[in-house]
Amino acid sequence: MIRINKNLLLMKLFSFVLIINALIVSVGCSKKELKQQVNYLQGEVDGLESEVHGLEKENTNLQVKLQDIKRLEKELAIMRAKMDSVSQLPGALYSKAHALYEQKKYNDCMTLLILLSEKYPDWDRSKVEKKYDIAYKKQREYEKEQSRLKKKEERKQKRESQMVDAIKENVESVYDSKKNITYYKTLRTTICQVEHTISFGIELYMILNSNNQKEFRLRSTYVDKSGSDYHDPQWMNYNEIELLSDQNQKIIIKVNDSNKEFVESRFINQETSDDIIDTDQILNFHNANRIRVYFKGKYLYEFDMTYEQFSAFREILANYDYI
Repeated sequence: MIRINKNLLLMKLFSFVLIINALIVSVGCSKKELKQQVNYLQGEVDGLESEVHGLEKENTNLQVKLQDIKRLEKELAIMRAKMDSVSQLPGALYSKAHALYEQKKYNDCMTLLILLSEKYPDWDRSKVEKKYDIAYKKQREYEKEQSRLKKKEERKQKRESQMVDAIKENVESVYDSKKNITYYKTLRTTICQVEHTISFGIELYMILNSNNQKEFRLRSTYVDKSGSDYHDPQWMNYNEIELLSDQNQKIIIKVNDSNKEFVESRFINQETSDDIIDTDQILNFHNANRIRVYFKGKYLYEFDMTYEQFSAFREILANYDYI
């Protein structure tokens, strides 16, 4: 059986009590000294708890010692609270508030500054108020920007919803079972009259092949209706089309005569081409608000897409993501 030296144990406890009382008296100690003393005391308490735990199996009369340990722990908590109070000095509180400001946590910064002014009303009031005003202004700017971004996102979602409705209404899909290809084409009018007898067509459409790969193509048309009994309609022989957006996105489509269709009649000449377009380049036009079109050949014609042409163009581009 383990013999318990009760007198020695009581002497240790009495010594710790004296140390605690001494620490409580020394409130004016520095934070570093308090921390060292508390750490020492914590180590002693931990050792005593271990010793008591070993004696517990041999001695049933440990209640007094356990109460002493609880009292020591309570006094230790009081000492820790006094240590924490050192960090609550006005200079330390202001430094914390400044750190929160640098982290853009403006509301937390203002809350701490209010606490500082209430607890230490005479401490550098102008400095505290200045920092509070700056934090308040930054918080209002932040909230205003968040509100702007929220409204922008709401408008974007609304436009996307409207675009989905427009796609459903104005884009048709046609499946070619022989080629195992689906064509997505607009139902809008894509021919516009540029001069009295000259018209141009510009139609973007999309293909989805059997491997679920998407590609864009551009169907372009030139029409001259100037023919009469005394005058033949003209050929333009265009070989290049350029699209330029209001955001300076540009794409050039080279037209090969071997891919063109020529329709000639007494009063009308018509040239039509169907050309592939680079997918990445054409997708850059997704956010365009206006597109300028250039037909280049024997003559140069330029014009802005009409509302119908532009709407058809945007809906086919949006359909790339929709499907």
